[in-house]
Amino acid sequence: MRNILLILSITVSFSGFAQRVNSESIYDLRIIDKQYYLSNNTFVKEHPHGLEINVEEGEDGMITFLPKNKYWDLTQWVFLSLELENHTTKEVRFEPEILYDNPKRGKKTKKVKNKHIGFLQPKESLIYNCVLIRDKINISDYPQESDFPVMKGLPNGVILNFDGIDAKHIKGFKIVFPKQDFDRKIVLKHLFKNRQGLPDLYKSNKGVFFPFINEYGQYKHGTWEGKITNDNQFTAAFKKEKGDLEKHPGSMEWNRFGGFANGPKFEATGHFRTQKINGKWWIIDPSGSLFWSTGINGAGKLEVATPYNKREHFFENLPKKNSEHKKFFSKNSYLYGLQNLYKKYGENAEEKYIPITLNRMKSWGLNTLGGWSVETVARQPENKKLPYTVITSSISPGINDKFPDVFDPKWKEITAKKIKEKAALVKDDPYFFGFFINNEIHWGTPFSLANNTLAKGPKTSGKQVYIKLLQKDLKTIANFNIKTGGDFKSWEELLNTKVSEHTLKLHTIKEINTKHYELMVEQYFQITKGLINDYAPGKMYIGCRWHGNHKNKINVTIAAKYLDILSFNAYENEIEKYPYPPKELDKPFIVSEFNFGALDVGKFFTGLGYASNQRNRGEKYINFIEGALRNPKCVGAHWFMWANSTTAGRGNGENANCGLVSMTDQIYYELISYMRKINYNIYKKR
Repeated sequence: MRNILLILSITVSFSGFAQRVNSESIYDLRIIDKQYYLSNNTFVKEHPHGLEINVEEGEDGMITFLPKNKYWDLTQWVFLSLELENHTTKEVRFEPEILYDNPKRGKKTKKVKNKHIGFLQPKESLIYNCVLIRDKINISDYPQESDFPVMKGLPNGVILNFDGIDAKHIKGFKIVFPKQDFDRKIVLKHLFKNRQGLPDLYKSNKGVFFPFINEYGQYKHGTWEGKITNDNQFTAAFKKEKGDLEKHPGSMEWNRFGGFANGPKFEATGHFRTQKINGKWWIIDPSGSLFWSTGINGAGKLEVATPYNKREHFFENLPKKNSEHKKFFSKNSYLYGLQNLYKKYGENAEEKYIPITLNRMKSWGLNTLGGWSVETVARQPENKKLPYTVITSSISPGINDKFPDVFDPKWKEITAKKIKEKAALVKDDPYFFGFFINNEIHWGTPFSLANNTLAKGPKTSGKQVYIKLLQKDLKTIANFNIKTGGDFKSWEELLNTKVSEHTLKLHTIKEINTKHYELMVEQYFQITKGLINDYAPGKMYIGCRWHGNHKNKINVTIAAKYLDILSFNAYENEIEKYPYPPKELDKPFIVSEFNFGALDVGKFFTGLGYASNQRNRGEKYINFIEGALRNPKCVGAHWFMWANSTTAGRGNGENANCGLVSMTDQIYYELISYMRKINYNIYKKR
């Protein structure tokens, strides 16, 4: 094995990481011993530049590299990278995956898959960076973390998340070549650790490293395409965007709603609705045309809130909270995005930005303003409009932190007021797409919500309902005590006691808990659907944006009786075979959030979806949308989100490259070029 260590200068060039600099070779693949790699369904042989890998037409192939001494330690490296060369005349897909152990989690913990997807163009040589999303349980491996509070991604790109790998215990690196309809010949030229986890300047002189956020909210010590260092650069950005929009006016497939202009026609109701046609679910637009929703969250907004309290030393020339800058402050945060919006567009920048956003979306092939977007599209001129959504949040009074007490009349009253207010603006607008009500509710399980409920006080409506159900099914408090290990003298005592969660064996009354859970879910969707029907009849109810393990067969199945479209925040690589809604449930869904981020544009966190670089973000976008179009139940996918999160980390630590634009409103043109390729041909593909 031959190790090579190359040293970079202090100022980091993010675009420079496309090259093999600041790296350390893992193996010289020209002379690697066969005991350090395993191949499956591939023919591997020596090549002057590395290892030649041959995979036959219609076959899966795989090669796995193993460490010489049980583990590779990548603790202080950002990427595990590979260089490949395509010796065919067709695009080759490859899927690298990092294998690891995590002693602190133990064997019982489900492993997080660190799977990437890359694409080699014909005859191309490519360096691909596999991002290491790290498990925050291993935080002691990263002493620099204490210098960067409220940041998931640390300067240079060490990412600490609650779901991730143990970078100190990398036990293998697998590359899969999935089935394709041609023979593949690839030369794997290099396998190496890439980009050191600590900036050189931070290591050599912390006093000079801070502040590391410049006056625009960007990383001070880096350079990349699109970085703004003075206000005059906004003029060049205007000119570039004007030319780009003139060159790409939009999809020729679209009608005024973004539906299929020259496709078949169906009943026109003046509203958006759904219909199953020839085995596939579709949205039907108000004019009766087929519609598939290519959406974006947060459209028309550029705020980018950055908390500064107890982190003032992060920021260069942070403005004073005076009358001149007051609009850019919100509680203990400075709104760098809003500041940059006014620097770029002048007075009334927020109002000017709405039609600018709509023009961009049409050019980029995005036909729906998804969750958290500007909600005043109804007031825009007809020729500017696009379909849009509204979202309300109503989880109080609550059973847990994100699930309401649906039996409490106050909850219905609050929810009704909020829906009525939103409906007043949208109920007569054909461009209104639908209502989201709440986001990422913590639905839990029948067991967890039973525990949450019994922990409440006697005036909690949901607890009163649950105890009545217990009384009905178990008859006596003695029976309840026998089954759960309780010691209550009466049902009234149980009602009046705030039972500490998990002190009772509630798993022994599984059927009652399930019945109670079903009642709550039914009540939630029945009430919310009824309120929409009351205040905005004919408009779609598009769900609560399920996420993670909070969606289950019970709540999704009951919801399907009331929702027009189910909505899932799905941070997956692809969803052609997404397991929701369940196979037996014939109901359309949209992906209400997905994205892919990279670390080549001055950001330190990719977000939950990750890519090698801006090009790979685009490749993965196309791959995701193509898979969604092949899924007969999927009727749309909405990217999260319009603008990047803040570089210094917002309240939950998020500081991701999740946007189509940066926090200085610079467009990621490479990503956009890929979006147009698929979005301009949605209906042809579907």
